[in-house]
Amino acid sequence: MRSVIVTHTDLDGVASAAIYLRLLGSELGVDTDIVFTEPYKLHKTLNNLPRDAKRLAIMDLGPNAGTFNDIVHKLRELRDQGVGVEWYDHHRWRDDWIKELTSLGVRVHVDTSTCAAGVVARYAPSELGAEIDEFVEKLVSATCAADLWVWDDPWAPKLYRVVGRYRGAKADEWRRRLVKGFSEGSLWWPELDEALDEYVRRELEGFEKNLRRARLLEIDGCRVVFVLKEPGPPNTSILGNSLLYRYQADIAVIVRKRGTGLSLRSISVNVQRLAYALGGGGHPRAAGAPLNLGLLKRILSAIWPGIRLRHAQTLVINALRSLGGCSALRE
Repeated sequence: MRSVIVTHTDLDGVASAAIYLRLLGSELGVDTDIVFTEPYKLHKTLNNLPRDAKRLAIMDLGPNAGTFNDIVHKLRELRDQGVGVEWYDHHRWRDDWIKELTSLGVRVHVDTSTCAAGVVARYAPSELGAEIDEFVEKLVSATCAADLWVWDDPWAPKLYRVVGRYRGAKADEWRRRLVKGFSEGSLWWPELDEALDEYVRRELEGFEKNLRRARLLEIDGCRVVFVLKEPGPPNTSILGNSLLYRYQADIAVIVRKRGTGLSLRSISVNVQRLAYALGGGGHPRAAGAPLNLGLLKRILSAIWPGIRLRHAQTLVINALRSLGGCSALRE
């Protein structure tokens, strides 16, 4: 039976896929395919699955408010075709979302107490009739330490960085190699030493470029720092947290110089609510949303990328004001 794993592009998504593949006992590229995507692209990703798939496992991807209905429509089609669907996630979901998907026969496992890899390790064994082993526990520990931003496992900063070695199609092939290695029980191998050294060098260079371009705005009692992120390292979360501390900001907004979304980070307010207002979703401290550039702005931003940043500023300013500012978002 052909299975398809649809997962996120970061360490948590990679580790989740590896754990599921290990529990499934199948071979990558033979009877199981993996598709990497972002939450705001999930509805489109589901339209391009292999036609012979009989099992679909979605992991580390929370629905975005603006695309949820499209996701439901596609999953209803898949269920009508006899495809078994499992969904493992650790983001906060609306109760009505869980209820609607469950009514379609989707096996939804949402648990905010751990990372997505932890959710897969906790709930997939009963779905697959398997048991986790010591290696899975070790991989979950390292992954959760990074994804939950606690860093209490020595492997966390290394694995977190090597996952982001490449971008584009090359990145997906690299992630598949990592999934394969992890699923076979290897946490580290010589090639990853080279990947880590390369990433750290590029990360330091990226910090210097991005921090020079940050802009701080005061919006209805909120200190919001914006940056137009260059492609490549540092990772969005690492950059976001650096901006928050450097500027003593309430919210960091990272807009990719190339891409269609924006990322929100905070240590003091619930940016998940802000993301929802922008048609996105995520965690209270880390969330994202589509940038929703019109056609003309998309064309012009290829020449003048600063248009992306100004558009993001307008969206965030309007959304913050509609929500009542940071005072209404503090927890």
